[in-house]
Amino acid sequence: MKFLNLKKYVFVGLMLVGWGMPWSFTHAASKDETFNLKDLLEEAMQKNPNKKAAEFDAQSMKAQIGPSGSYEDPMVAFKWKDYPVDNLSRHRFGMTGDELSVSQKIPFPGKLTKKRSATRSLYAAKDHMYQDTRLNVIKDVKTAYYELFLAYKNNDILTEQKKVIRNLIEVVRSRYTVGKVSQAELLNFQIEGAKLTEALLKSEQEIETQIAMLEDRLGREKSELKGRPEAFQSTPFDFKKITANLLLQKAMTHNFGLKAKDAVQKSTSSQLTVSKLGYFPDFAVMGAYTFRYGAPSDPGTDFVSAQVGMTVPLWFINKQREEVKSSRAKHAQATAQVEAARNQLMKNVRSEYAALVQASKSIDLYKNGLLPLAKQSVSSGRASYLTGQLDYLSLLNLIHTRFQTEYDYYKNLVKYETKIAELQVFVGGDL
Repeated sequence: MKFLNLKKYVFVGLMLVGWGMPWSFTHAASKDETFNLKDLLEEAMQKNPNKKAAEFDAQSMKAQIGPSGSYEDPMVAFKWKDYPVDNLSRHRFGMTGDELSVSQKIPFPGKLTKKRSATRSLYAAKDHMYQDTRLNVIKDVKTAYYELFLAYKNNDILTEQKKVIRNLIEVVRSRYTVGKVSQAELLNFQIEGAKLTEALLKSEQEIETQIAMLEDRLGREKSELKGRPEAFQSTPFDFKKITANLLLQKAMTHNFGLKAKDAVQKSTSSQLTVSKLGYFPDFAVMGAYTFRYGAPSDPGTDFVSAQVGMTVPLWFINKQREEVKSSRAKHAQATAQVEAARNQLMKNVRSEYAALVQASKSIDLYKNGLLPLAKQSVSSGRASYLTGQLDYLSLLNLIHTRFQTEYDYYKNLVKYETKIAELQVFVGGDL
């Protein structure tokens, strides 16, 4: 008896959950309000912190080009010479005077040129990385936009699916009251409705997660996103004209990440030359003028003097030779990184192009084949169920397949657009 009462309570609970819960969710009110991808991309170009950081990094390196190839500042010195310690008199001895001197260090010819060249190459690397970051920000915003679109579509599909189940529950309840269907059959439909309610709650959470992701990619400090993403059509793509080999050639030439590593390699080559020039001496020149005050035995004629000096790389075994070894190793490392980046880029382009082809074929398959058939199967299945020609489990399976097919269509559409965005990063711009 207690078991029957428990079963009754479960039955009533499922009716309340599967049929009587509110059908509007937090985002339902904003379904008519939309935003577009173009406006979001413009906002990201202005606000995204990663993009701004890369831009300022490149500007900072550009400003270092001039200083890296300049002489050190000259040294100006003033010397008080040969004053007697007992009274510091200027006129007691003829040798007493004040000297004004200017000295300048001059690196061995070629050092400053190569240092400037190394810094200029580093600036080129930073600028290429800025361009690569900019393209990656565009890709990330597009990806977040498409994922949010998919989250909303999933919510729409689940809502529509629950409406179908709700209508069936009403029909089955009427048939149950006249004894044409069993209680177990009605319970199964109500359980399906309860599962869809839970799926809708998870869908709402996913929408919130994707909104937060998109706003993070935009660089927003607070949530200001209103509405939902606009619907979009798949981007036209001529696979006969734009082949994988064509994109590979373009990527090898225009990929900004690869360009950045090439520029770093050039910088290490120039730095290696600078290290080798360290075996040669640097110079210093100095000119001085001494003002003399005169003494009783000396009229005090002014003096001029000049000096030329040079460094002697005496400790080259411990210093210059090790600097050359270090620079040579850095150059070898940069060369290897260029080769690794080139191989990785080739792999990525081939992989993403293959995924793009697969997504394109899947879109056509779902749009022109599977989706119309799935929709038709639910209509015919419902009619067959009402006439007793189809059992309820088969009908539920048809309904599930129909809405899962629609979701898979949009999932492949999002995948297709995402792969295009990723390929644009690899080839350094539009395909």
